[in-house]
Amino acid sequence: MSINDNNRYHINLSLLSEQLRASVRTTDVTDMGNGLIVTDERTPYLKTYVQPNGIVRPRWEYPAPDRRGRIRGLKPYDVEAVKLLDSPIIPLTPFHLTGAAGQQTLLMRLHLDRQARRLAPHQVHTSLRLMQLVISSDERYGVWRAWQRLLQNAIDDGGTDAVLAAPIDRSMQLLVDALASPAGPSLVAALIIDEVERIHPDTGTQRGRDLRHAVEDIDYSEDGQEDQLSGLVDDAISLIEATTVRPDATRLAMMRALLTGIVNRLPDSALAASGTNRAVFGSVIILISWWLGRGLDRLAESALRLELATGPTAGTRAVRNGRPGWMR
Repeated sequence: MSINDNNRYHINLSLLSEQLRASVRTTDVTDMGNGLIVTDERTPYLKTYVQPNGIVRPRWEYPAPDRRGRIRGLKPYDVEAVKLLDSPIIPLTPFHLTGAAGQQTLLMRLHLDRQARRLAPHQVHTSLRLMQLVISSDERYGVWRAWQRLLQNAIDDGGTDAVLAAPIDRSMQLLVDALASPAGPSLVAALIIDEVERIHPDTGTQRGRDLRHAVEDIDYSEDGQEDQLSGLVDDAISLIEATTVRPDATRLAMMRALLTGIVNRLPDSALAASGTNRAVFGSVIILISWWLGRGLDRLAESALRLELATGPTAGTRAVRNGRPGWMR
């Protein structure tokens, strides 16, 4: 069904409203007569509009700050991030409600739960932090320290659930802002390089000294990101292929889970603003799975699926055609 088809399908708005109130205790449903407005206390300022034809159009709607410069429920830096948005209204991808009333309710619950797990646009402060990342080596070193702290917390917890579900602290905010920047995929590649250097340092060479500071040396400006990413991915691949030391499987698996979890939580609007997308991140994160060396045949199939979204990349080609050095 086309998203613009307004005539062929109609849903029972009253029944959907009742079932949503009964099944999702955090929601509030307003019946406007010509549609529903669904809000969820887990995602303040997200409104989901349900039309009688089953088309659902969610969007973030931020009010203007009051005379004191505040927006109810938001922290001061959140408010500053809202002020820098291109628009206070951020539409999300519309979708259809289909099937019986029970299925329609389930689709709405899945939508609300997905948005509750993701970061809201006001929780990404890249626009406030980007210049500091560009000019300050201390800020870039702070990204590395934040990553190490969060990764160790996940390892200690035996999983990423607690780290990802916790309120955003300074370390998580710094890492989120860096990943949501134009250099986000390059940062992932640099973190992989840093991990290889941790277990098998390339000492005594200029290349080794350069790679040892790959995370701090990231260029966060918008220009030249394609070349930067290409160079860092090439370095990561060559290091993984050359390193015969078996990696710490637990640490790598947690590294992959944490990066994937954060990237999946980034709002689409933040990714669009940075000029990247989840598929590009995936084409770099897959190198961690490749380095782990498990299920390489299935991983090659995953690389092919990524190429449908990104085109062939050095990372996907390495996964399809090569092997990590420790497995040779």
